[in-house]
Amino acid sequence: MKYQTNFWGALFSAALFSACDDGSSAPEEPVDTFEAAVVCPADGMNAYGEPNRGTFTDARDGQVYKYTTIGNQVWMAENLKFDAPYSLCYDKIEGFCDTFGRFYTLHTNGEDLGLFDQELLDTICPAGWHVPSADEWTLLSITMGDGAEASSRLKSSDDFGAQYTPGTDDCGYNASPAGYWLLDGTVSGEFSSCTYWTSTAKNVNSSYLVGLGRKGIFFEINEPKMSIRCVKD
Repeated sequence: MKYQTNFWGALFSAALFSACDDGSSAPEEPVDTFEAAVVCPADGMNAYGEPNRGTFTDARDGQVYKYTTIGNQVWMAENLKFDAPYSLCYDKIEGFCDTFGRFYTLHTNGEDLGLFDQELLDTICPAGWHVPSADEWTLLSITMGDGAEASSRLKSSDDFGAQYTPGTDDCGYNASPAGYWLLDGTVSGEFSSCTYWTSTAKNVNSSYLVGLGRKGIFFEINEPKMSIRCVKD
């Protein structure tokens, strides 16, 4: 089941209900007031006492990652590349892993469906970082303005070909269209789809993925293997 994060929609519904109670007219749709200089300034320090944007090193393998501060969250600004159990580097396209990172499953025994492998989930990100929950992704969406604008503001502005609609990448998040790995060994949505794991289970058989679509940030059932974008603890 697919659903879109719609923070403003929830606010609008609540306001409309209240308006019906007192007989007043319904409020106008909220105005998008997003300003990158306020939400995710490139300069300055974040709540961790670190520069708002910079790099850090994963002590496990020496991989250096970019990060960016958006609101009160600090996110990796590129996809995870750690060689974790059940992960794979798609090598049918030269340089794919260097650009897009590895594909992962977080379910027990590397299955596409099932319960989370809790030990893997807790350790797959670098120390001090974790796989974001659906709530943390939702907060990111709200911070970026929600709807289609939020998605565009997170997506890479690079040219990945005719199938990809570049974003504005206002906060240096650089969401890249890796697509996702299928059970037949192929990749779907490469160079067009930005799809990530969440740490939130949908039920005992599946988990939620988050995608950056043309109409906004959305959640649906996980694919077999997907990218991971970690957020700071």
